[in-house]
Amino acid sequence: MILKGNQRGNGADLAIHLMNSFDNESIEVAEVYGAVADDLLGAFAEFEAVSLGTRAREYLYSLSISPPSPLTREQYFEAIGMIEGRLGLAGQPRAVVFHVKDGREHAHVVWSRINLEKMRAVHMAHDRRKLMDMAVALSRKFGLSMPPGLKAWEEKHKYEKEKLEATLAEKAQAEATGIAPEERRAEITAAYEASDTAEALRAALEQKGYVLAKGDRRSLVVVDKFGEVHSLTRYIKGHKASAVKERLAALRPEELPSVDEARELVRKHAEALEERQREQRHDREREQERQSARQRLEELRRQAESKLARKMAARRLALQQAAQELLVRQQAEKLALHAAQRTESRGFLFRVRSAVADLLSRTPGLRSVLSHLQKMTHLDPKERHRLEDGALSRRHAREKLEIERLRRLHARLDTRERASLEKAMRKAERLEEAASLALVRDAEQTRSADDMAMQDFYDAARDQGFWKKQEFAEGDLRERFNDAADFAHGADEADEGDDGYAPDLRNEADDDDDDDGGPPRHRHRRRKGYGYRRDD
Repeated sequence: MILKGNQRGNGADLAIHLMNSFDNESIEVAEVYGAVADDLLGAFAEFEAVSLGTRAREYLYSLSISPPSPLTREQYFEAIGMIEGRLGLAGQPRAVVFHVKDGREHAHVVWSRINLEKMRAVHMAHDRRKLMDMAVALSRKFGLSMPPGLKAWEEKHKYEKEKLEATLAEKAQAEATGIAPEERRAEITAAYEASDTAEALRAALEQKGYVLAKGDRRSLVVVDKFGEVHSLTRYIKGHKASAVKERLAALRPEELPSVDEARELVRKHAEALEERQREQRHDREREQERQSARQRLEELRRQAESKLARKMAARRLALQQAAQELLVRQQAEKLALHAAQRTESRGFLFRVRSAVADLLSRTPGLRSVLSHLQKMTHLDPKERHRLEDGALSRRHAREKLEIERLRRLHARLDTRERASLEKAMRKAERLEEAASLALVRDAEQTRSADDMAMQDFYDAARDQGFWKKQEFAEGDLRERFNDAADFAHGADEADEGDDGYAPDLRNEADDDDDDDGGPPRHRHRRRKGYGYRRDD
């Protein structure tokens, strides 16, 4: 069970959010307690009016209850009672709303924090810790499964492993690479715990971008993709260094690369990977994917707008029917009252009372003595008819105001639902973009796998001896090279030379021009490498 609560104000906005039918498949206002109004907007307005007598700005406490499996209404309200007792909100006015979203039911509870007796807001100290404790207790009580976060919260009261204290060098590395020491520690620990042998650990680290190497001061280190060196035992969480060394005892130091060699391997791997990624990008595929994504988004928007329009139309129709029924009923009540008064006005007693009332009003002496008695006893039927007409008109006006209030509420709901539609479409666009990038990455990975398979084929052919190694006797390779390049004259001079120097292969005219008794060119030092140097 997941409990999320926070203090907040602006009850009108919260009421609109809880009544938003676009983001929820169904909405049920199960309880409104401690308020005259029976709807959320009116109840939260009352809560806000009470809070004006205090200095509290966040006069509401909103809680969402998300169980991993369905609960009954009795279990929900039992949990709400336990939670409000733990938070100190027992007896406070509240509203309970149930939502069904993506096929799962969850509840929202909103309390007023204002204590009417003390006219002070209830202090919400350490509410997040209390909610975590209540989530654990309710999960145990109702037999619900707990997510890893709740399990960790329950276990931390029994033991707590110390965290990795980052050194200055590690902080600098984190700022330069963007990878925190804890993230690196989690990756290396996961690789260690998933491996049962030294070679398995070495392969698991390579899959995560690390190279196991032999260090200068430490026996075993890891080199990350940025070329940074880290101690292996320091970055394995929950395992002693002696146990780590015992598991990796099968690795001999001469089998591992040095730090410089590991950095070179990482660099080459990164360059090869970057080159493959550059080669595997295809703008045409991306453009086609964008076009299809736009079409899917347009279809999704059309369906969402159609569904929202149907909901709004149904809501407007229900309000129009209620307004029409109210108008018909009010007209019927007016007609009924008018007919009753007219029937009564035709009677003998009505005429007698009217005549007496007129006489009293015309006679000053009688009016001063009997007028107050007449008003108290309602002897004047005309005055009574006027009072009845006024009472009926005031009640009808109040009912019309209620219809207008509902019409304004529906207008705000329409605005919020349209905003939710736009928000959902923006989220869908981001998801489509991420999916497109994922498809491109999958295609690139497939091509990389094909390249690796081709390289493995070549390696296997070489290992099987399909590529024969040829042995050349001394001078044979030079002769073959000269024959292939058609350097017959150079080859003859090479055979005649007895000092091992490579002669100049210029033409005879150039040789004649340089024959000035000086030393031959290119014979003052022995050149490294193979073959002949050609000046042309």
